[in-house]
Amino acid sequence: MNQQVGDLGPLSMVVIDVGNTSTAIARWIDGDIEDVQRAQTHDHAAVIQSLDRVRETCENQQRQALIIASVVPNATENLCDHIEGELDLRPFVVGQNTPLPVDVEVEDPAQIGVDRACTAAAAFEHTGHACTVIDVGSAITIDVIDDEGVFKGGTIMPGLHLQAKALADHTAQLPLIEDFPPKSVIGKSTDEAIRGGIFFGACGAIRGVVEEIASVENRWPQVVLTGGGSEALKDHLDFVDSWVPDLCLIGVGIAYIKRAMEMRG
Repeated sequence: MNQQVGDLGPLSMVVIDVGNTSTAIARWIDGDIEDVQRAQTHDHAAVIQSLDRVRETCENQQRQALIIASVVPNATENLCDHIEGELDLRPFVVGQNTPLPVDVEVEDPAQIGVDRACTAAAAFEHTGHACTVIDVGSAITIDVIDDEGVFKGGTIMPGLHLQAKALADHTAQLPLIEDFPPKSVIGKSTDEAIRGGIFFGACGAIRGVVEEIASVENRWPQVVLTGGGSEALKDHLDFVDSWVPDLCLIGVGIAYIKRAMEMRG
């Protein structure tokens, strides 16, 4: 988005995805994501440093739109305080002062995570029609978008690292596994057995959910894979049609653009 307004120059858009584990920050340029920086969400100083690095790559330091999608309220508040107090800019927060970028058809729209809504909007933009989007992060979500771009709902299951932590926390001797994928599904050690069980179990669960969605919808959906943990899985999900790692960030930008268009209209 390179609009000129008076003598202020082009608008620079910075999109921020605050997840339970990590925060991703990038420039949004006409639907593309560039200069992605990531930091642990709990490390506020590292998040601010990442934000500064992305802002430095922008064309215009004086005129920037900072748009946030977050599932961590405390982190959102800290980030907004910094943006308003230190940068003297107004943060745009999806689900608060910026509407969701998709229509949602669920029992309680307020309970839909803004990350799921942003990812769904970007998946529909990517495919141009109905699709199923798999987002692999702290949780693994599998959501359905219809031919009108409406978010229909989906499923949520624990992500790989959350499963590994639960297994380590609730057993006496099993170790915490932090890296995936495994060498083989037949583990030759306890570590490899856990790694294989979690990894291939997740692959099987994802396949099962997508197949069940196809059965309910009476057609096989176009499947899009995304999320910070998706790279490890992408070569093991042969039914996935496309891999777009940063769909949520793209959707954050879409939310701002739609808001701007509604304000003009």
